[in-house]
Amino acid sequence: MPFTVHRITGLNYGQDRRDVAFLDCPEEDAIDAREVFYDYLDEKRQVEMRNKFDYWKRGGRNDQWFHGFNEIAHRECFVFKWKAAGTYHRFYGFLTHPCPLTNARYELCILVSHAKKNQPNTDPAELNFVNKTRANPHVTAAVKKEFPESPGGANAALYRQK
Repeated sequence: MPFTVHRITGLNYGQDRRDVAFLDCPEEDAIDAREVFYDYLDEKRQVEMRNKFDYWKRGGRNDQWFHGFNEIAHRECFVFKWKAAGTYHRFYGFLTHPCPLTNARYELCILVSHAKKNQPNTDPAELNFVNKTRANPHVTAAVKKEFPESPGGANAALYRQK
């Protein structure tokens, strides 16, 4: 399957220790976060979500807007959320460190799917899908392609190639 990672329009990249991006795969309907964001959210909601992404990128904490998960099986999962007209909306994704050699502290949230529900609790099936997607080597390759190691990064001398 052809996976691609897309940077989010309106966000600045590489200025913080964290970033947010979308995963896309035309062959997998469940990978729909990017499509929902650009095709179904109005401009006001997109601005709201970009503000939440930016706040997280800058190290902010707000469990009402986003959070990770404590269960061992879902520790790499992450969610950004909002509520509209009594419906809970979620962008589910995973956390990764795409540059472990040259910028190990750099953290990236790759948003995978969108879910609507009538209750605030997360369906474990959503997190299991995100984990399955995260573990796919083609997804890892797509992340590395969009967010590669920096050849002259801070720790480059420690990991000089032989």
